[in-house]
Amino acid sequence: MTKSYKLILVLTMTAILSGLLLSFLNLHTKPLIEAHQDNVLNSALSSVLPNSVKIEEKIIENQQFYFGYDKQNRMSGVAFLAEGNGFQSKLRILVGMDETLTRIVKIKILEQKETPGLGTKIETDPSSRSNPEWFPNQFDNLNVRQPIRYVKNQAADKNNSEIMAITGATISCKAVVDIINATLNINREIIRKNTDLACPAGAGVPEDEIIPNLIAEDYEIKVIEGKSYYINRDNSGKVTEVAFTASGVGFQSRIKVLVCMNPDFSEIQSLRILEQNETPGCGTRIVKDTKNETDQEWFIKQFNSLKVTQPVTCVEKSPKKSNGEVQAISGATVSSETIVEILNNSIQNYRDSYLK
Repeated sequence: MTKSYKLILVLTMTAILSGLLLSFLNLHTKPLIEAHQDNVLNSALSSVLPNSVKIEEKIIENQQFYFGYDKQNRMSGVAFLAEGNGFQSKLRILVGMDETLTRIVKIKILEQKETPGLGTKIETDPSSRSNPEWFPNQFDNLNVRQPIRYVKNQAADKNNSEIMAITGATISCKAVVDIINATLNINREIIRKNTDLACPAGAGVPEDEIIPNLIAEDYEIKVIEGKSYYINRDNSGKVTEVAFTASGVGFQSRIKVLVCMNPDFSEIQSLRILEQNETPGCGTRIVKDTKNETDQEWFIKQFNSLKVTQPVTCVEKSPKKSNGEVQAISGATVSSETIVEILNNSIQNYRDSYLK
């Protein structure tokens, strides 16, 4: 055997042994690493969802969510992972929110390798002995009805969704803000489409499109069995109106409505269509019927003070409101019946949970 063949044999054996050794080490260490990561994540979840005694993991549209529940099995919060690039590393952030998705409860930075002594301050700032986690702590109970913003060299206003950037690490701070804003927008839309957890800001509907003429500006949000209710009370504290959002598929688009009910859910007080993209001049008449010169909103007004102790039904003419009847739009029957179907499906569901 020549010297060159011996060298090739030695190198081949060395490579094989090295590969086997690395495979053995990977098999041995991988479960330990995964267990450690699980422990870190579970600890972080307890921190960002402090009012939850039970946390359920769900994957919706390839996005991972953690839903927290209190002792009464009521939704107490939602958490999710936000990932993106920082100044020189990948950032991985766990974001815990309230059940209305309008307030961040707390964040935990799970992974970062930013510039030591500068960008690493987004996680821990050793120069601040009294509060080394002052930067992530700024997100505690942060209002996020509007996008988060960062300010420099001035006090941040948490009510206006502001946090203070770290001097010398603006890029890393901006990355945290941008990552959370982007992920929050995406996840709000996913939750809005796939669950009953929704809020005016979280559903992508500006508050001023929901509140006027339907529920008072000082309404409160209650989440019961995963469903969001917008409640109005009089001066004595008595509930006068209960509203909720619901949606369904129309003739060619998703239709979303805001339903305002009386407290015992026996009557619709008013109805507003928040979202629709039906056939112009046909299905769009559910919002505004340009063919009716006397009252272009006649269809939607039919639902004002409509009795719903029995299912709502569509009739061709002469509807009786006391029987829960409304008149369908000629030429837009599918869109008309979709509104009725949305109401029948959602009212019963929301009534049962609320009246418990």
